[in-house]
Amino acid sequence: MGRELQALRETSGLTIEAAGAAIGRSDSTISRIENGQRVVQVIELKGLLDAYGATPETREHLVAMQRAKPEASWWTAFELPPKLDTYVALEAEAAALRVFALGAVHSLLRTEDYARAVLRGTSPSAPADELDTLLSFHMQRQQVLVRPESAPLDIVAVLDEACLWRQVGGLDCQREQLKHLIQQAEEVPNVVVQVLPYSKGAHSALSGSFTILDFPDPEEPAVVYVDSPGGSLYLQKPKDARRFDQSHSRLRGMALDETESVQFMKTVLKEIK
Repeated sequence: MGRELQALRETSGLTIEAAGAAIGRSDSTISRIENGQRVVQVIELKGLLDAYGATPETREHLVAMQRAKPEASWWTAFELPPKLDTYVALEAEAAALRVFALGAVHSLLRTEDYARAVLRGTSPSAPADELDTLLSFHMQRQQVLVRPESAPLDIVAVLDEACLWRQVGGLDCQREQLKHLIQQAEEVPNVVVQVLPYSKGAHSALSGSFTILDFPDPEEPAVVYVDSPGGSLYLQKPKDARRFDQSHSRLRGMALDETESVQFMKTVLKEIK
């Protein structure tokens, strides 16, 4: 992979510095990718292929090569939208996620019934078989939290209080989702759940949810994923990563701690009628 990317870069006439600038990475990162000292992320690969003006045949070849890793190949059985395909490839490579969820529980922490209700609500005109496929995908995706081939994914999720009260799928569905969240928070060591109560007022993420993906190599920059009605964004520049890192830290500071959050969720569970 490194040799082929180097050849493409040289053919395009770009320097290592220019290639790094094109995808928001340092020249040392590009050098390490080309020398085989660092695995290229799928989002980086696609950005480099765009910058180098790669042909469709070359793109297909290199993207297939990147996806050929055994632990990252399961989702190729699903016909996913390109943006979702990119995200799940990054998630499979990540060591940890830092999440803020504004309106609904994060997809890695959903029950099957809750996930089905979210899909129906967000895609009301989608055919039933398409929703069934997406539901199966999302349920299988949760295996990153218990993956046997490598360390389980760590997730630190800050949930706005709205996630607890919104009756997605009806009362029974929401109750089961709350029970599942409580069980995850109390029993799964790599899952941290913190609740941000309404009483904390305005905060830095009122405009929407986001996810920060951190990777095993400490020198590998984080990727920020922001999903919105206008489309999905992947932010890689250091200044963007710092901004969201600071935002997540502030949100954790405002939120209830882990013990308080579990107690808060148990209280909501009793009060939902």
